[in-house]
Amino acid sequence: MIIDQAGIALFYQNLVDNEILDDEQTLASYFDIICKFTKREFKESLKFLTLDSSIFFFYTHKSQYHLVLKCDNENINRKQLEKFSETVIEDFLKTYEDFLKDFNGEISHFKSFSKELMNILASKYEKFKDLLIIER
Repeated sequence: MIIDQAGIALFYQNLVDNEILDDEQTLASYFDIICKFTKREFKESLKFLTLDSSIFFFYTHKSQYHLVLKCDNENINRKQLEKFSETVIEDFLKTYEDFLKDFNGEISHFKSFSKELMNILASKYEKFKDLLIIER
């Protein structure tokens, strides 16, 4: 899931199955608030949120956009996740630079990023497909 500075889910994609969240905007708002809270109150960035069967990895780009990855395997390499996340966010920001400058709340423009995400996964990080559920 890619979340902007206002807590809006711009992009959500599940690579493991066809399950779609009922309300990704509520989840994005929650993730944004928890990231901002930990930064403000603890002066630290939230990196992981652990549930019984999965882990959420949080990456905050210097632009203050967040990428949240749902990992279903605890044997993950943090450095690779950070590098992957940075690549995804930077590609997203570059691809949609014009839409983001004049963003009016319409997120349908960003659905086409699925293809770019698949290209990133295929060309650089094939092994992540088995480890991650990426939220669009």
